[in-house]
Amino acid sequence: MKSFPAILKNSSIGMLTNQSAYGWENDYHFKNVYKEFGLRKLFLPEHGLFAELQDQVSGSQLSYNIPGTEIVNLYGDEETSLVPSENSLENLDTILIDIRDVGARYYTFLTTALYLMHAIESYSQKSGKRMKVVVVDSPNPAGSRVEGSPLGEKYSSFVGVEGTVHRHGLTPAALLEFYKDKYSFGFDFYKIPIGDWHPKKYNPYTWIPPSPNIPAISTCYVYSGMCLLEGTNVSEGRGTTKPFEIFGAPYIDESNEIFLKKLEEPQRGIFKLRPLRFIPTFHKHAGKVCGGYQILLEKPDRFHSLLFGLHLIRSLRESYPNRFEYLQGPYEFRSDLPAIELLVGDSFLLEYLSGKSSYLEMEEYLEETEQNWKKETKPYR
Repeated sequence: MKSFPAILKNSSIGMLTNQSAYGWENDYHFKNVYKEFGLRKLFLPEHGLFAELQDQVSGSQLSYNIPGTEIVNLYGDEETSLVPSENSLENLDTILIDIRDVGARYYTFLTTALYLMHAIESYSQKSGKRMKVVVVDSPNPAGSRVEGSPLGEKYSSFVGVEGTVHRHGLTPAALLEFYKDKYSFGFDFYKIPIGDWHPKKYNPYTWIPPSPNIPAISTCYVYSGMCLLEGTNVSEGRGTTKPFEIFGAPYIDESNEIFLKKLEEPQRGIFKLRPLRFIPTFHKHAGKVCGGYQILLEKPDRFHSLLFGLHLIRSLRESYPNRFEYLQGPYEFRSDLPAIELLVGDSFLLEYLSGKSSYLEMEEYLEETEQNWKKETKPYR
């Protein structure tokens, strides 16, 4: 197997990365690539190079002074910006993907990587030029636990690749290799463990928030279920110091012990909810007092975030029928379906939210779909 330097030596490199790729010689990885191999183009995902931008904010206005390196923003004002143009791939023979994931299909970085791989395949077929894709692999901070069901075709969007479950349990390189085989891409594909470039100069314990609202590793354990709140009028904690670990709304009575017990009961002993009040500084209910809760994980490896998130939304609908709402309008470049449908991405689970099946039936359904995903992805684990 070729070493990392051998693969990149004498290559014309484009790199998809952001601030989460940090640690070699206590610096950003794109700077090391720039100094050691040269860097022709820098492809940027949602949030920008240093995670300056909040969710769903165009990066078109961002600019960086990196002499000799062209910046290609892959999260602009239009849906077409999500896919790199053929012109952006000219004069390149190697694409380096070095970016951290948080283990959930809604997290857009690996979807951006997939769109880039589609563009590479199309460009290679038209130009006859065989390209290399090199993925720097890193641990999945949410672990290997699997949650959810495969996304249905009608719900496919930038926040969900068809066929992928809510919490995939794979490393970035493993998921991208799975996509490479699924879509029969013909380019050369290399997986490089994160410490293989300069093993003695890399600190594997450095945690860099990959985006503004994933401040800690603990956030990754709750994200796969709590991200569903983006499709509702309940704050998922944006505008607080604990996004996705804190949730609430002005109409929620945090002192209601019956409601609290209802939320905790299905996974009792695995987590607790701390009643609280908070005021988001931005996003939903900015400047308003919200009643809500903080998720305190007692057994993080056993917490099923998706089950909790679905149970939470149904409980909110039943307990606050005149106040709880699903958000309408465009979401991640799609306007034909509401955000909650794009995020849940499964008709059976959407029916559960509307009261058409029991918690036990939902749990049994997910056990089957999760086992199927584990079997499908076993060669990549």
